[in-house]
Amino acid sequence: MVFMFLSAALLSPCQDTVVLGLEETVARAAAVSPEMIAAEGAISAPRGARAESFWPFPFNPTVEYGRVRRRTPTGTVHDRQWAVTQEIEIGGQWLFRRGAANRLVRSAEERVADTRRLVGLDARLAYLNLAISERRAALTDSNAVFAERLADLAVRQLDAGEINRLEHNAAVLEAARARSAAERARAEQGARAAELGRLLALGGDTVATTRQLPDVPILPADAYAVALNLALGRRSDLFAARYGAEAADRAYTAARLSFLPNLTVSAFSGREEGTDDLFGFAVGFTVPLFHRGQSASGLAAAERAFAGAQLLATERLIQSDVRIAVERYVRARRAEQLFATDVLRAATENVTLTELALSEGEVSVTDVVVLRTAAVNAQLEYLNVLTDATAAWFEFAAALNTSPAELATLLNTGMEDPR
Repeated sequence: MVFMFLSAALLSPCQDTVVLGLEETVARAAAVSPEMIAAEGAISAPRGARAESFWPFPFNPTVEYGRVRRRTPTGTVHDRQWAVTQEIEIGGQWLFRRGAANRLVRSAEERVADTRRLVGLDARLAYLNLAISERRAALTDSNAVFAERLADLAVRQLDAGEINRLEHNAAVLEAARARSAAERARAEQGARAAELGRLLALGGDTVATTRQLPDVPILPADAYAVALNLALGRRSDLFAARYGAEAADRAYTAARLSFLPNLTVSAFSGREEGTDDLFGFAVGFTVPLFHRGQSASGLAAAERAFAGAQLLATERLIQSDVRIAVERYVRARRAEQLFATDVLRAATENVTLTELALSEGEVSVTDVVVLRTAAVNAQLEYLNVLTDATAAWFEFAAALNTSPAELATLLNTGMEDPR
């Protein structure tokens, strides 16, 4: 009773409860995710580089003004001159830089889409953990209430001489153990709610609860080849890596072209001795004698190698993701079906039957403790199995960059013979 009072005191401050559905949770998580904000902000960098590469001018024009004082036999005069100089790339470097920037923009946009995929998976797993913890807390609390009733009954039976001290102690110990398990389950539920609240940016006075979890579907057991092809055609991180590799390749070409001379055009005007107006122009070339783009070419080559390695690593990661997802789903789904069809039904019946048998005096206190503990443990184990199966389903969908609800349709469509 002391534990129950303390729990109520800790959880009683004014807290609002919000009931969330699965997809509602995913949408809100994407809307408030710091990772999404960072990924969307990262697009600004390649957009800026693309804007700078719009013209074939590697540098800004140079504007000069000169004033010269001269002394002549007739007096002192002042000469004034304006000059504008612009360097122009004639080797096409700016076209390659612009192509690289375009692909970096596309890569950053694909990173946003991939971040949304990962944020969605995190939100679904957090929602799953909270939903399971709620069911576990309700089950353990119900078991604790029954165990406490059993302990009270054991006290009365001991006083009446109907049971011995051994049976009485077994009932008391079971009541304490069951209540302790229930308190730990409530603490776990609170922690899972706080974790989901963090992902959804809920205030400290708001507690999230879940609706019913969707049923885990039956998916094709031999779907690896189809799933891999679908993943390679849908994963945004792979698209981002491809665009990044293409951008690095074009940036390398632009850096290699820096050994070509650039055209320099100048125009100037002025006034000499206060009477003569001057206007002229000059054409020249920058001579890549000492600086031939060695540093830029070396850096671009390193970035191209890194981008190529990142693309290769992403392809291997997707293969691994799909293989792991398929294996986990097949095994976890099979275990969940076994529990749901055989073990869970028998455990649920035993929970009900032990209560009925105890009320009718057909079994001893010790038998009730043993039978009910086994039944409740089986129900708790089913929650673990259900968690594994549902998490594997969510991860399978994330590996193919789709929602769990659309996964079965996508796989079945992908397995159809196009002929």
